[in-house]
Amino acid sequence: MRFWILLAFLFLSLSINGDSIRGKIHYDPKTEEGYFQGWNYSYRDKDTIIFVTFLISNLGPGSLNNGVSLYIQSKKTGTFYSTQELASHDLEALPGSFGQRSGLNRFYKKDNTITIEIRLENISLDLNFQVSRFPILALSKGDYSLDPHPGFLRADIGFARAKAVGELKFNELIIPLNGQGSLEHLNTNVEVYKYSKSWEILRAYSKNGWKFFYGGFTATDDFPKKFFKRYAILNEKNEIIYSGNVKQIQVTKWLPNAFSGYEIPVEQELQLEENEQCKVLIQDSKNLGEINVLSNISVVLRLFVRMFFARPYQIHKETKVEWNCNLNPDSEENLKFNNGTHSYYLINR
Repeated sequence: MRFWILLAFLFLSLSINGDSIRGKIHYDPKTEEGYFQGWNYSYRDKDTIIFVTFLISNLGPGSLNNGVSLYIQSKKTGTFYSTQELASHDLEALPGSFGQRSGLNRFYKKDNTITIEIRLENISLDLNFQVSRFPILALSKGDYSLDPHPGFLRADIGFARAKAVGELKFNELIIPLNGQGSLEHLNTNVEVYKYSKSWEILRAYSKNGWKFFYGGFTATDDFPKKFFKRYAILNEKNEIIYSGNVKQIQVTKWLPNAFSGYEIPVEQELQLEENEQCKVLIQDSKNLGEINVLSNISVVLRLFVRMFFARPYQIHKETKVEWNCNLNPDSEENLKFNNGTHSYYLINR
């Protein structure tokens, strides 16, 4: 069993340089022990929420260096969560290319379609995402230095609110899928527990097709900065309108999450570096999904994980965002993103 699989559960975010604007989302292996790279797909319609994470990593002993995790929340299936760890000989991925095969599970791009195929236990999932511009955003603005650690992280948005169609076979059920989906990508060569306590990614959408993204990590006490978090607004053509660093975060309301034991910041205000005249108001509401990372791994791995991670959980919440740049509530500079998902990846207290 492998330590890296925990990270799959957890992740699983303007320069002239294209990688710093649009992202670099292909397979990009590193030699460091702390390297891991994850592609997190999400799907949603009125009845079903699905998260699929593919991971490749150098962490841990042995040959198990890749795998997948699958979360399903549906009125027809209830809640399902499972993972699969695979050996290096089960992995097919070409450096510099987009795509991965882990055993019977894979994702790939052909023309303007990205396909994921999952074969896990008694479940078969096939999803096709229709994309035009890809990727759409380097949320981290390229590689972010983790100094004093000799390494980096990068977070990218592959696509968001893309049309998604497919089929879910769950035991004896066959469920047609017709909704929307997104893809986030993370690449780092430093073990995340060395510099972070928690991560988050927020994607929210306006009525006119604009997109708001926000994400990053809260740092450990010995990291030089308290956090690294960035934001971006894209229009309906996926053109970047605003982007930059978050300067300060003021949480105005915390709520205890009974499932995880953590307190979640359900209302917060962001102060921005590049657009100081603007502020961002985030308001989370109902739970969309909750995952106890330790619930679906072996006893041996569970003991090993607890050496580094106190209480690893995922919490996904419905959210809405207001972007205010003017005291006049009717100003065209104010934007509302009332349809969104805010995902928290909690590592350590």
